[in-house]
Amino acid sequence: MKTVEVTKFGGPEVLVAAQAPDPVAGPGRLVIGVSVADVMSIDAQLRAGWGRDWFPAAPPFVPGTGVAGRVLSVGDGVDPSWVGRRVAALLPLGGGYAERAVAAVETVVEVPDELPLWRAAALIQVGPAALSLVTAAGLRPGTRVLVTGAGGALGLPIVRLASAAGARVTAAAHGPEKRRAALEAGAARAVDYPELAGTGATADLDRPWPSGADQAGGSEPPVADGGGPAGDSGPAADGGPVSDGGPVSDGGPVSDGGPVSDGGPAGDGGPVEGRGGRFEVVFDGVGGKVGAEAFELVEPGGTFFAYGVPSGSTALIDPAEAERRGVRVVGMEQVQFAPEEFRRLAELTLREAVAGRLTTAVGLALPLERAAEAHAALEARALVGKAVLLVTATAVRYREHGGPEVLELEEVPLPQPGPGEVRVAVRAAGVNAIDWKLRTGFPGGPGDPLDGPRGTGIELAGTIDALGPGVTGWRLGDAVFGQVATGAVATHAIADAAALAPKPDDLTYEEAAALPVAVETAGRALDRLGMAERTTEGTAERTAEGMTLLIHAVAGGVGLAAAQLALARGARVIGTASERHHAFLRALGVHPVAYGEGLAERLPESVDRVLDASGRGELELSVRLTGDPDKVVTIADPAGAARLGVHFSSGGKSTMREGSGEALLAAARRVRLPIAEVFPLERTADAHRRSQDGHLLGKLIITTESFLPR
Repeated sequence: MKTVEVTKFGGPEVLVAAQAPDPVAGPGRLVIGVSVADVMSIDAQLRAGWGRDWFPAAPPFVPGTGVAGRVLSVGDGVDPSWVGRRVAALLPLGGGYAERAVAAVETVVEVPDELPLWRAAALIQVGPAALSLVTAAGLRPGTRVLVTGAGGALGLPIVRLASAAGARVTAAAHGPEKRRAALEAGAARAVDYPELAGTGATADLDRPWPSGADQAGGSEPPVADGGGPAGDSGPAADGGPVSDGGPVSDGGPVSDGGPVSDGGPAGDGGPVEGRGGRFEVVFDGVGGKVGAEAFELVEPGGTFFAYGVPSGSTALIDPAEAERRGVRVVGMEQVQFAPEEFRRLAELTLREAVAGRLTTAVGLALPLERAAEAHAALEARALVGKAVLLVTATAVRYREHGGPEVLELEEVPLPQPGPGEVRVAVRAAGVNAIDWKLRTGFPGGPGDPLDGPRGTGIELAGTIDALGPGVTGWRLGDAVFGQVATGAVATHAIADAAALAPKPDDLTYEEAAALPVAVETAGRALDRLGMAERTTEGTAERTAEGMTLLIHAVAGGVGLAAAQLALARGARVIGTASERHHAFLRALGVHPVAYGEGLAERLPESVDRVLDASGRGELELSVRLTGDPDKVVTIADPAGAARLGVHFSSGGKSTMREGSGEALLAAARRVRLPIAEVFPLERTADAHRRSQDGHLLGKLIITTESFLPR
């Protein structure tokens, strides 16, 4: 199996992809096929050599203490019904950065069907910690709360839960994006650290990460590092089993029903006025000097939660000062759980996530082999929320020809690009008639059984997340759009590098995904009709000046693209369309004509060229109007074309020729297509049904938002 291991203590570059034997489930354990691995700031600290007194792992080792995926096998003493279930798991001893991981059954919880696995992975560690901390605080409507590290993965759910309890939350975070995320989570006010207690409060955030040598024999063991670069919780145990037992805290049990509180909305956080006690409760996810400054803002009799260590230690607090002011200080014990308590809190976390009451932000999602980049992002301290590593993809596939019901949503290995190819993390994919025609067995109808699963979709927009050998001109993270051979309706797809174009900044991913097939098909058809684009000394010629072009189904994707290209080349365009689309078409410059009986009477006696994008029996009329079958092209009626001598223009992989990405970008500057409807990935079958119904204005789009973190 593939893994990523720490080869030696050091920077992110010591994380290296490796191979390891597939693990075997021992007694009381199970093997999980990992779909998503959680990335913790503590992973980066341990990789650097920090905390060796409490985490004795020595290189080489596989980091990662939280995963989500499916159970592949179980050991002795484990109920075999676990096999096949979607689960999330805590791995106190690491091993999560891998295709397969072993977990003790007592730290595994089932993931509800409604919850994407990436969300489960992102919450499996920070969710229980947030629930425990906020409940222990005993918040009431109006309680004045400060959260440091509020833009991190643990800080954000704390802000959300505290705000939902009616507390007046001030969120402290470094950087405008983190503060914006905290406000969106419900904070009444978001501030940078200097606004809390003077410019010295940010010193810990700007210094290098602690190294093993710096921290040997130093601070408390890192268990929850909520306000750090990712703001996430550390493993719920200090290197051994999930906990060494004992009560969760002295703050009362965590309720296992419903949200933490149904209190009223958060009020105005009010100004922060230096030192002197402004907050009843402080959740410190940063530690060090920042935590010490935050401690001085706790009013007498208040509560200070000290769990953050990304600064190298928990908050530097004088116990005598805490006692003098009557401040209750709660430490790491609040986020250390016995196995049964962890499972209860983890199950509650996932229920609350399904209900929309508990979530965190995923600011970065990368394939497993790019774990070093995830660690580098953590150490840059600019990441909002947390990072996760993707081990598998989700794709819509079918194993037999038939109706939309044969489409299935499947988890598949991340596809790997070959020479001249790239892998695209798909944000949106277009739906075309060819998709459902191929699904039904086009061109001859259902025939021999398929020899394996088939993907669907041939156009997409997204970001490049892997480069194949020999690829130049593209970088990881580039936003692109274009055609693929197949499999665009997925979270990840393989594309020929030359068939892609940079996504224009003024196009959304949905708008960009609507264009590739339509503009390529329209351009190919116009070329065949003698209306090709030509340039002379850099100036585009109006090659269709004076021509009248009739487009059947002009309101569809290809029809609209052809109309806009032909208008730009000087043609007059007439198009058949449903009457409800006529106003839009007139505004575009097209003369619309209604479908149906009497169509010939509504059209001029002759036209110069015809493009049939309908396939609904208009070819005979089209040949009569032009007087020459060579002046008619259809993209939708191959049988009629063969019978009448009309050219049938079909696409395919051959159309994705060298430089087609450049041609796509040029055409995209002239064409805009309306989005008829957007479907989530899990409703691809509905998108196919809608496409088969026809009479659309523009394109149907499928998005991967539910399955791919943004």
